[in-house]
Amino acid sequence: MLLVLLLSLLLLRPAESARFVIGVDGGTESIRACVFDALTGEPVGEPHAVPYKTSFPKPGHATQDPVDWYDNLCEAVKHATLSASKSIQTNCTPHIEAISLDTTCCSVCFLDSNFYPLRPCLLWMDSRSSKQCDEILDKARNDPALAVNSGGEGPLSAEWMLPKALWYAQNHPDEWASTCKYVCEYQDYLNYRLTSKFVGSSVNAAVRWHFDGRSCTSPSPAGRPTSLYDKVGMKALLKKLPQTFLPFAAPIGKLMPKAAEDLGLTDSVLVVQGGPDAFVGMVGLGCVKPKQLCLITGSSHLHCAVSSSTSTSKSCWGAYRGAPLPDVCFAEGGQSSTGSILRWAKNLFGGEDSPSVTYKALDKEAESTPPGADGVIALETFQGSRTPETDAKAKGTLIGLTLSHTRGHVWRALLEGVCFGTRNCIEGLAAAGHPASEILIAGGVCRSPFWLQMHSDICGLPIVMCKFSDAPLLGSAILASVGAGVYSDVNEAVEKMVKISHRITPDASKTKKYTEIFDTYKKLGPAVRPLVHDLHRLRGGATIAPSLLSADWANIAGEVEKCENDPNIKYIHCDVFDGVEVPSPNALTFGPSMIGAIRKRTKLLLDVHLVVKDPLAYVGAMGENGCDCLIIQYESFGSRSEFRNCLSLIRSCGMMAGACLAPKTGVGEISEELRDGLVDVVDVLSVEPGFASQEIQLGVLSKVAEIKGLDEGVRVIVDGGINDSTAKEVVNSGADTLVSGSYIFHHPAGVKAAVKSLLC
Repeated sequence: MLLVLLLSLLLLRPAESARFVIGVDGGTESIRACVFDALTGEPVGEPHAVPYKTSFPKPGHATQDPVDWYDNLCEAVKHATLSASKSIQTNCTPHIEAISLDTTCCSVCFLDSNFYPLRPCLLWMDSRSSKQCDEILDKARNDPALAVNSGGEGPLSAEWMLPKALWYAQNHPDEWASTCKYVCEYQDYLNYRLTSKFVGSSVNAAVRWHFDGRSCTSPSPAGRPTSLYDKVGMKALLKKLPQTFLPFAAPIGKLMPKAAEDLGLTDSVLVVQGGPDAFVGMVGLGCVKPKQLCLITGSSHLHCAVSSSTSTSKSCWGAYRGAPLPDVCFAEGGQSSTGSILRWAKNLFGGEDSPSVTYKALDKEAESTPPGADGVIALETFQGSRTPETDAKAKGTLIGLTLSHTRGHVWRALLEGVCFGTRNCIEGLAAAGHPASEILIAGGVCRSPFWLQMHSDICGLPIVMCKFSDAPLLGSAILASVGAGVYSDVNEAVEKMVKISHRITPDASKTKKYTEIFDTYKKLGPAVRPLVHDLHRLRGGATIAPSLLSADWANIAGEVEKCENDPNIKYIHCDVFDGVEVPSPNALTFGPSMIGAIRKRTKLLLDVHLVVKDPLAYVGAMGENGCDCLIIQYESFGSRSEFRNCLSLIRSCGMMAGACLAPKTGVGEISEELRDGLVDVVDVLSVEPGFASQEIQLGVLSKVAEIKGLDEGVRVIVDGGINDSTAKEVVNSGADTLVSGSYIFHHPAGVKAAVKSLLC
């Protein structure tokens, strides 16, 4: 009887009460908040996002108002807690114990003595400090603080703290010397507004400020790059930055009464140190221990390794001490073109014109072929190689094709090529002292079970799939839970809050087979490298790119259709003008959404000539809408470094990078970029940009040979004033592509007759 009573009491005992925390993700376009149950890691209610405005006042400039961050944070938190209270069916706001924030990394604020912003924040994508990057490397290339960046050779990004602060100091010297008392990042500013405590993230400091992320948590000067900052005349910056640095999950302080009121919370809520969004996202995926590798997939692949080693190598970036957690290090590698290759191939195989040609259908065809695609191997370096060997001039390769191979074989070879490249990067990280025993993956690859398994088989590593896909929000909640004392450390919290959906294990027999093929893959890059530039000679004569600037826009779909199925037309040329960079009402055309609409109508490659005030603001959208080659106007940029950064960004978004020269601009202006292999296409304007029906300036044709002398493999476009009387001279100059609009679309015999007459 007593036993029955005890069992009854146990059954009647209420379950352990939920403990609530808030995770916040401050992204580029909005700030989001969500309530989580710290005991389970489950979201309570729905996340809520509040967008804010980004301004692009000049080319290369991107700014936000820090005050907007705070106001929108308050709105997001209020909505998130309201959603949570509805979810748990109570009219009361759930008792929140702690809140933690991740934000964009390298969004820099300059504050006065009252911590009020003196100017809009320089957003992470703001590249106005490109010139300062060159200056820093010139003055301090061999400084120990830069050793983690390819042995001190760079690259140094205009995104980072030091170049941005140097730009500010040089361009606003009086403000820098007197009014500017504090310099910090997005997260630091919000944490101050919430707690009145000015602290920095040791992770941010490690990966983007050149600090030692492990020792900088001790009082100054420990872990500070005093020598580097002194060499570039920025010793004062060390005094303006936060003097206290905290690692992930460290308590900062309780909410100030005013902040608590603004958020709709109580002043008992603890604010806990978060950090950069990518690194907090690693926590949300459970990637916090040495030998774990976080693989972020999309148009390109990013490999983020957690390591116990501090070793550096030219084959990777890092290792950064104290990231993502104090007792580990972080190193990274990357592939320039991965998912973008599959988009290219899918369009080539049918795209929008063939509804049956889906990624799933192509995977099924590839699945019916054996590992190794019956002897076909692909190099995935369509847009150059990042790591373990940096080679901007690298190109893609398919080798081993026979008449017996099918579309499924080619698709499989491309899938495998990306995976071989991933294995190569992982082995490069391992050779640098940062091995991996498992992969935690996020992004586009997760939509293909076949490709996921292939990554595991080729790399010979298990892949871990997480149940909750919004890793940054969950990561912030994990850090808040640790700070609140729910867990003793981040590792324990990850074990309880990160739920594994399933694991993918490598097939040992396939891994063995793939290892043999991988040995051949590794030989392929060095073997074809000397031949890459010679491929230009095999492309045949010039081709035509009809310019839609002169098309009938009342029937644009029909105009595009006229260009199809002509062997002499490989490209459609789209001019995107904002009416500002070229100040004329006639130089106002269309934007990325129209590129997307055109993409749906044609299998031809889309060359997009971008002449706008701020090219950087459009790069991502152009890639997302199907642009194949994005051509930027050299004259739109304030510095060479800014121009180079934009070329790199274009490639990272899976597009070919093009440079356009106005008639009066010499080839010497882009000679370094050509020699360094940063340019895939050069558009030589033979008319002034933005106006149709101009006569050709034949004097510019000498540029073609000059460009070929610097990089024989680059595709050269001659653009404007081309008709049946000028085309022959353009072809004889060595041009690869002739852009013609008025002549083609206004020809009395039609498009195909016009094209034929140009190449007679």
